[in-house]
Amino acid sequence: MPAASVRRMTAGKIFLIGCGVVVVIGGAIMAGFLVWLFTLPEGGVKLANEMDEYALAYLQEHHLLNSGELLVAYYDATLSMDGSEAIILTNQRVLHHRAPRTTAVELRNVEDIRHRNETLSGDIFEIISQADLPMKLEIAPLNGGETFHQVLLDSWRKAREHTPVEVGVQ
Repeated sequence: MPAASVRRMTAGKIFLIGCGVVVVIGGAIMAGFLVWLFTLPEGGVKLANEMDEYALAYLQEHHLLNSGELLVAYYDATLSMDGSEAIILTNQRVLHHRAPRTTAVELRNVEDIRHRNETLSGDIFEIISQADLPMKLEIAPLNGGETFHQVLLDSWRKAREHTPVEVGVQ
């Protein structure tokens, strides 16, 4: 066998071995990612009775709830489920937290809640308030957006029922 033929076979084998190494490393990285992903808490909208300890600790550590507020619903928008971006509904407010900033709307001041479902974005909520800036919230597809919608409407109704009506003399 000529020497050039032996060299070509060696270069081809080296190329195939290199491709195999890349595939094995890529597969190991993908398997590690999947293991990490499946060890995280389950995502989606959580009602008060379903809350994970990490989320309760995050709410307390960052003082996101006011004294006397009751947690109604919670949605962690992060893949890592660390609470750094979340939608929080209490009996008094709806909050959008994106660390380090938190935007809140008092439910008693809400004039309108618009809800639509977009195929790729999921559930979109637009909250229009008398006293606060409008708020847009997004809940990813298949994450319980309809549950959030129902408890948001119920909490809004209850907040309006308990808002004192100003009575004046005309």
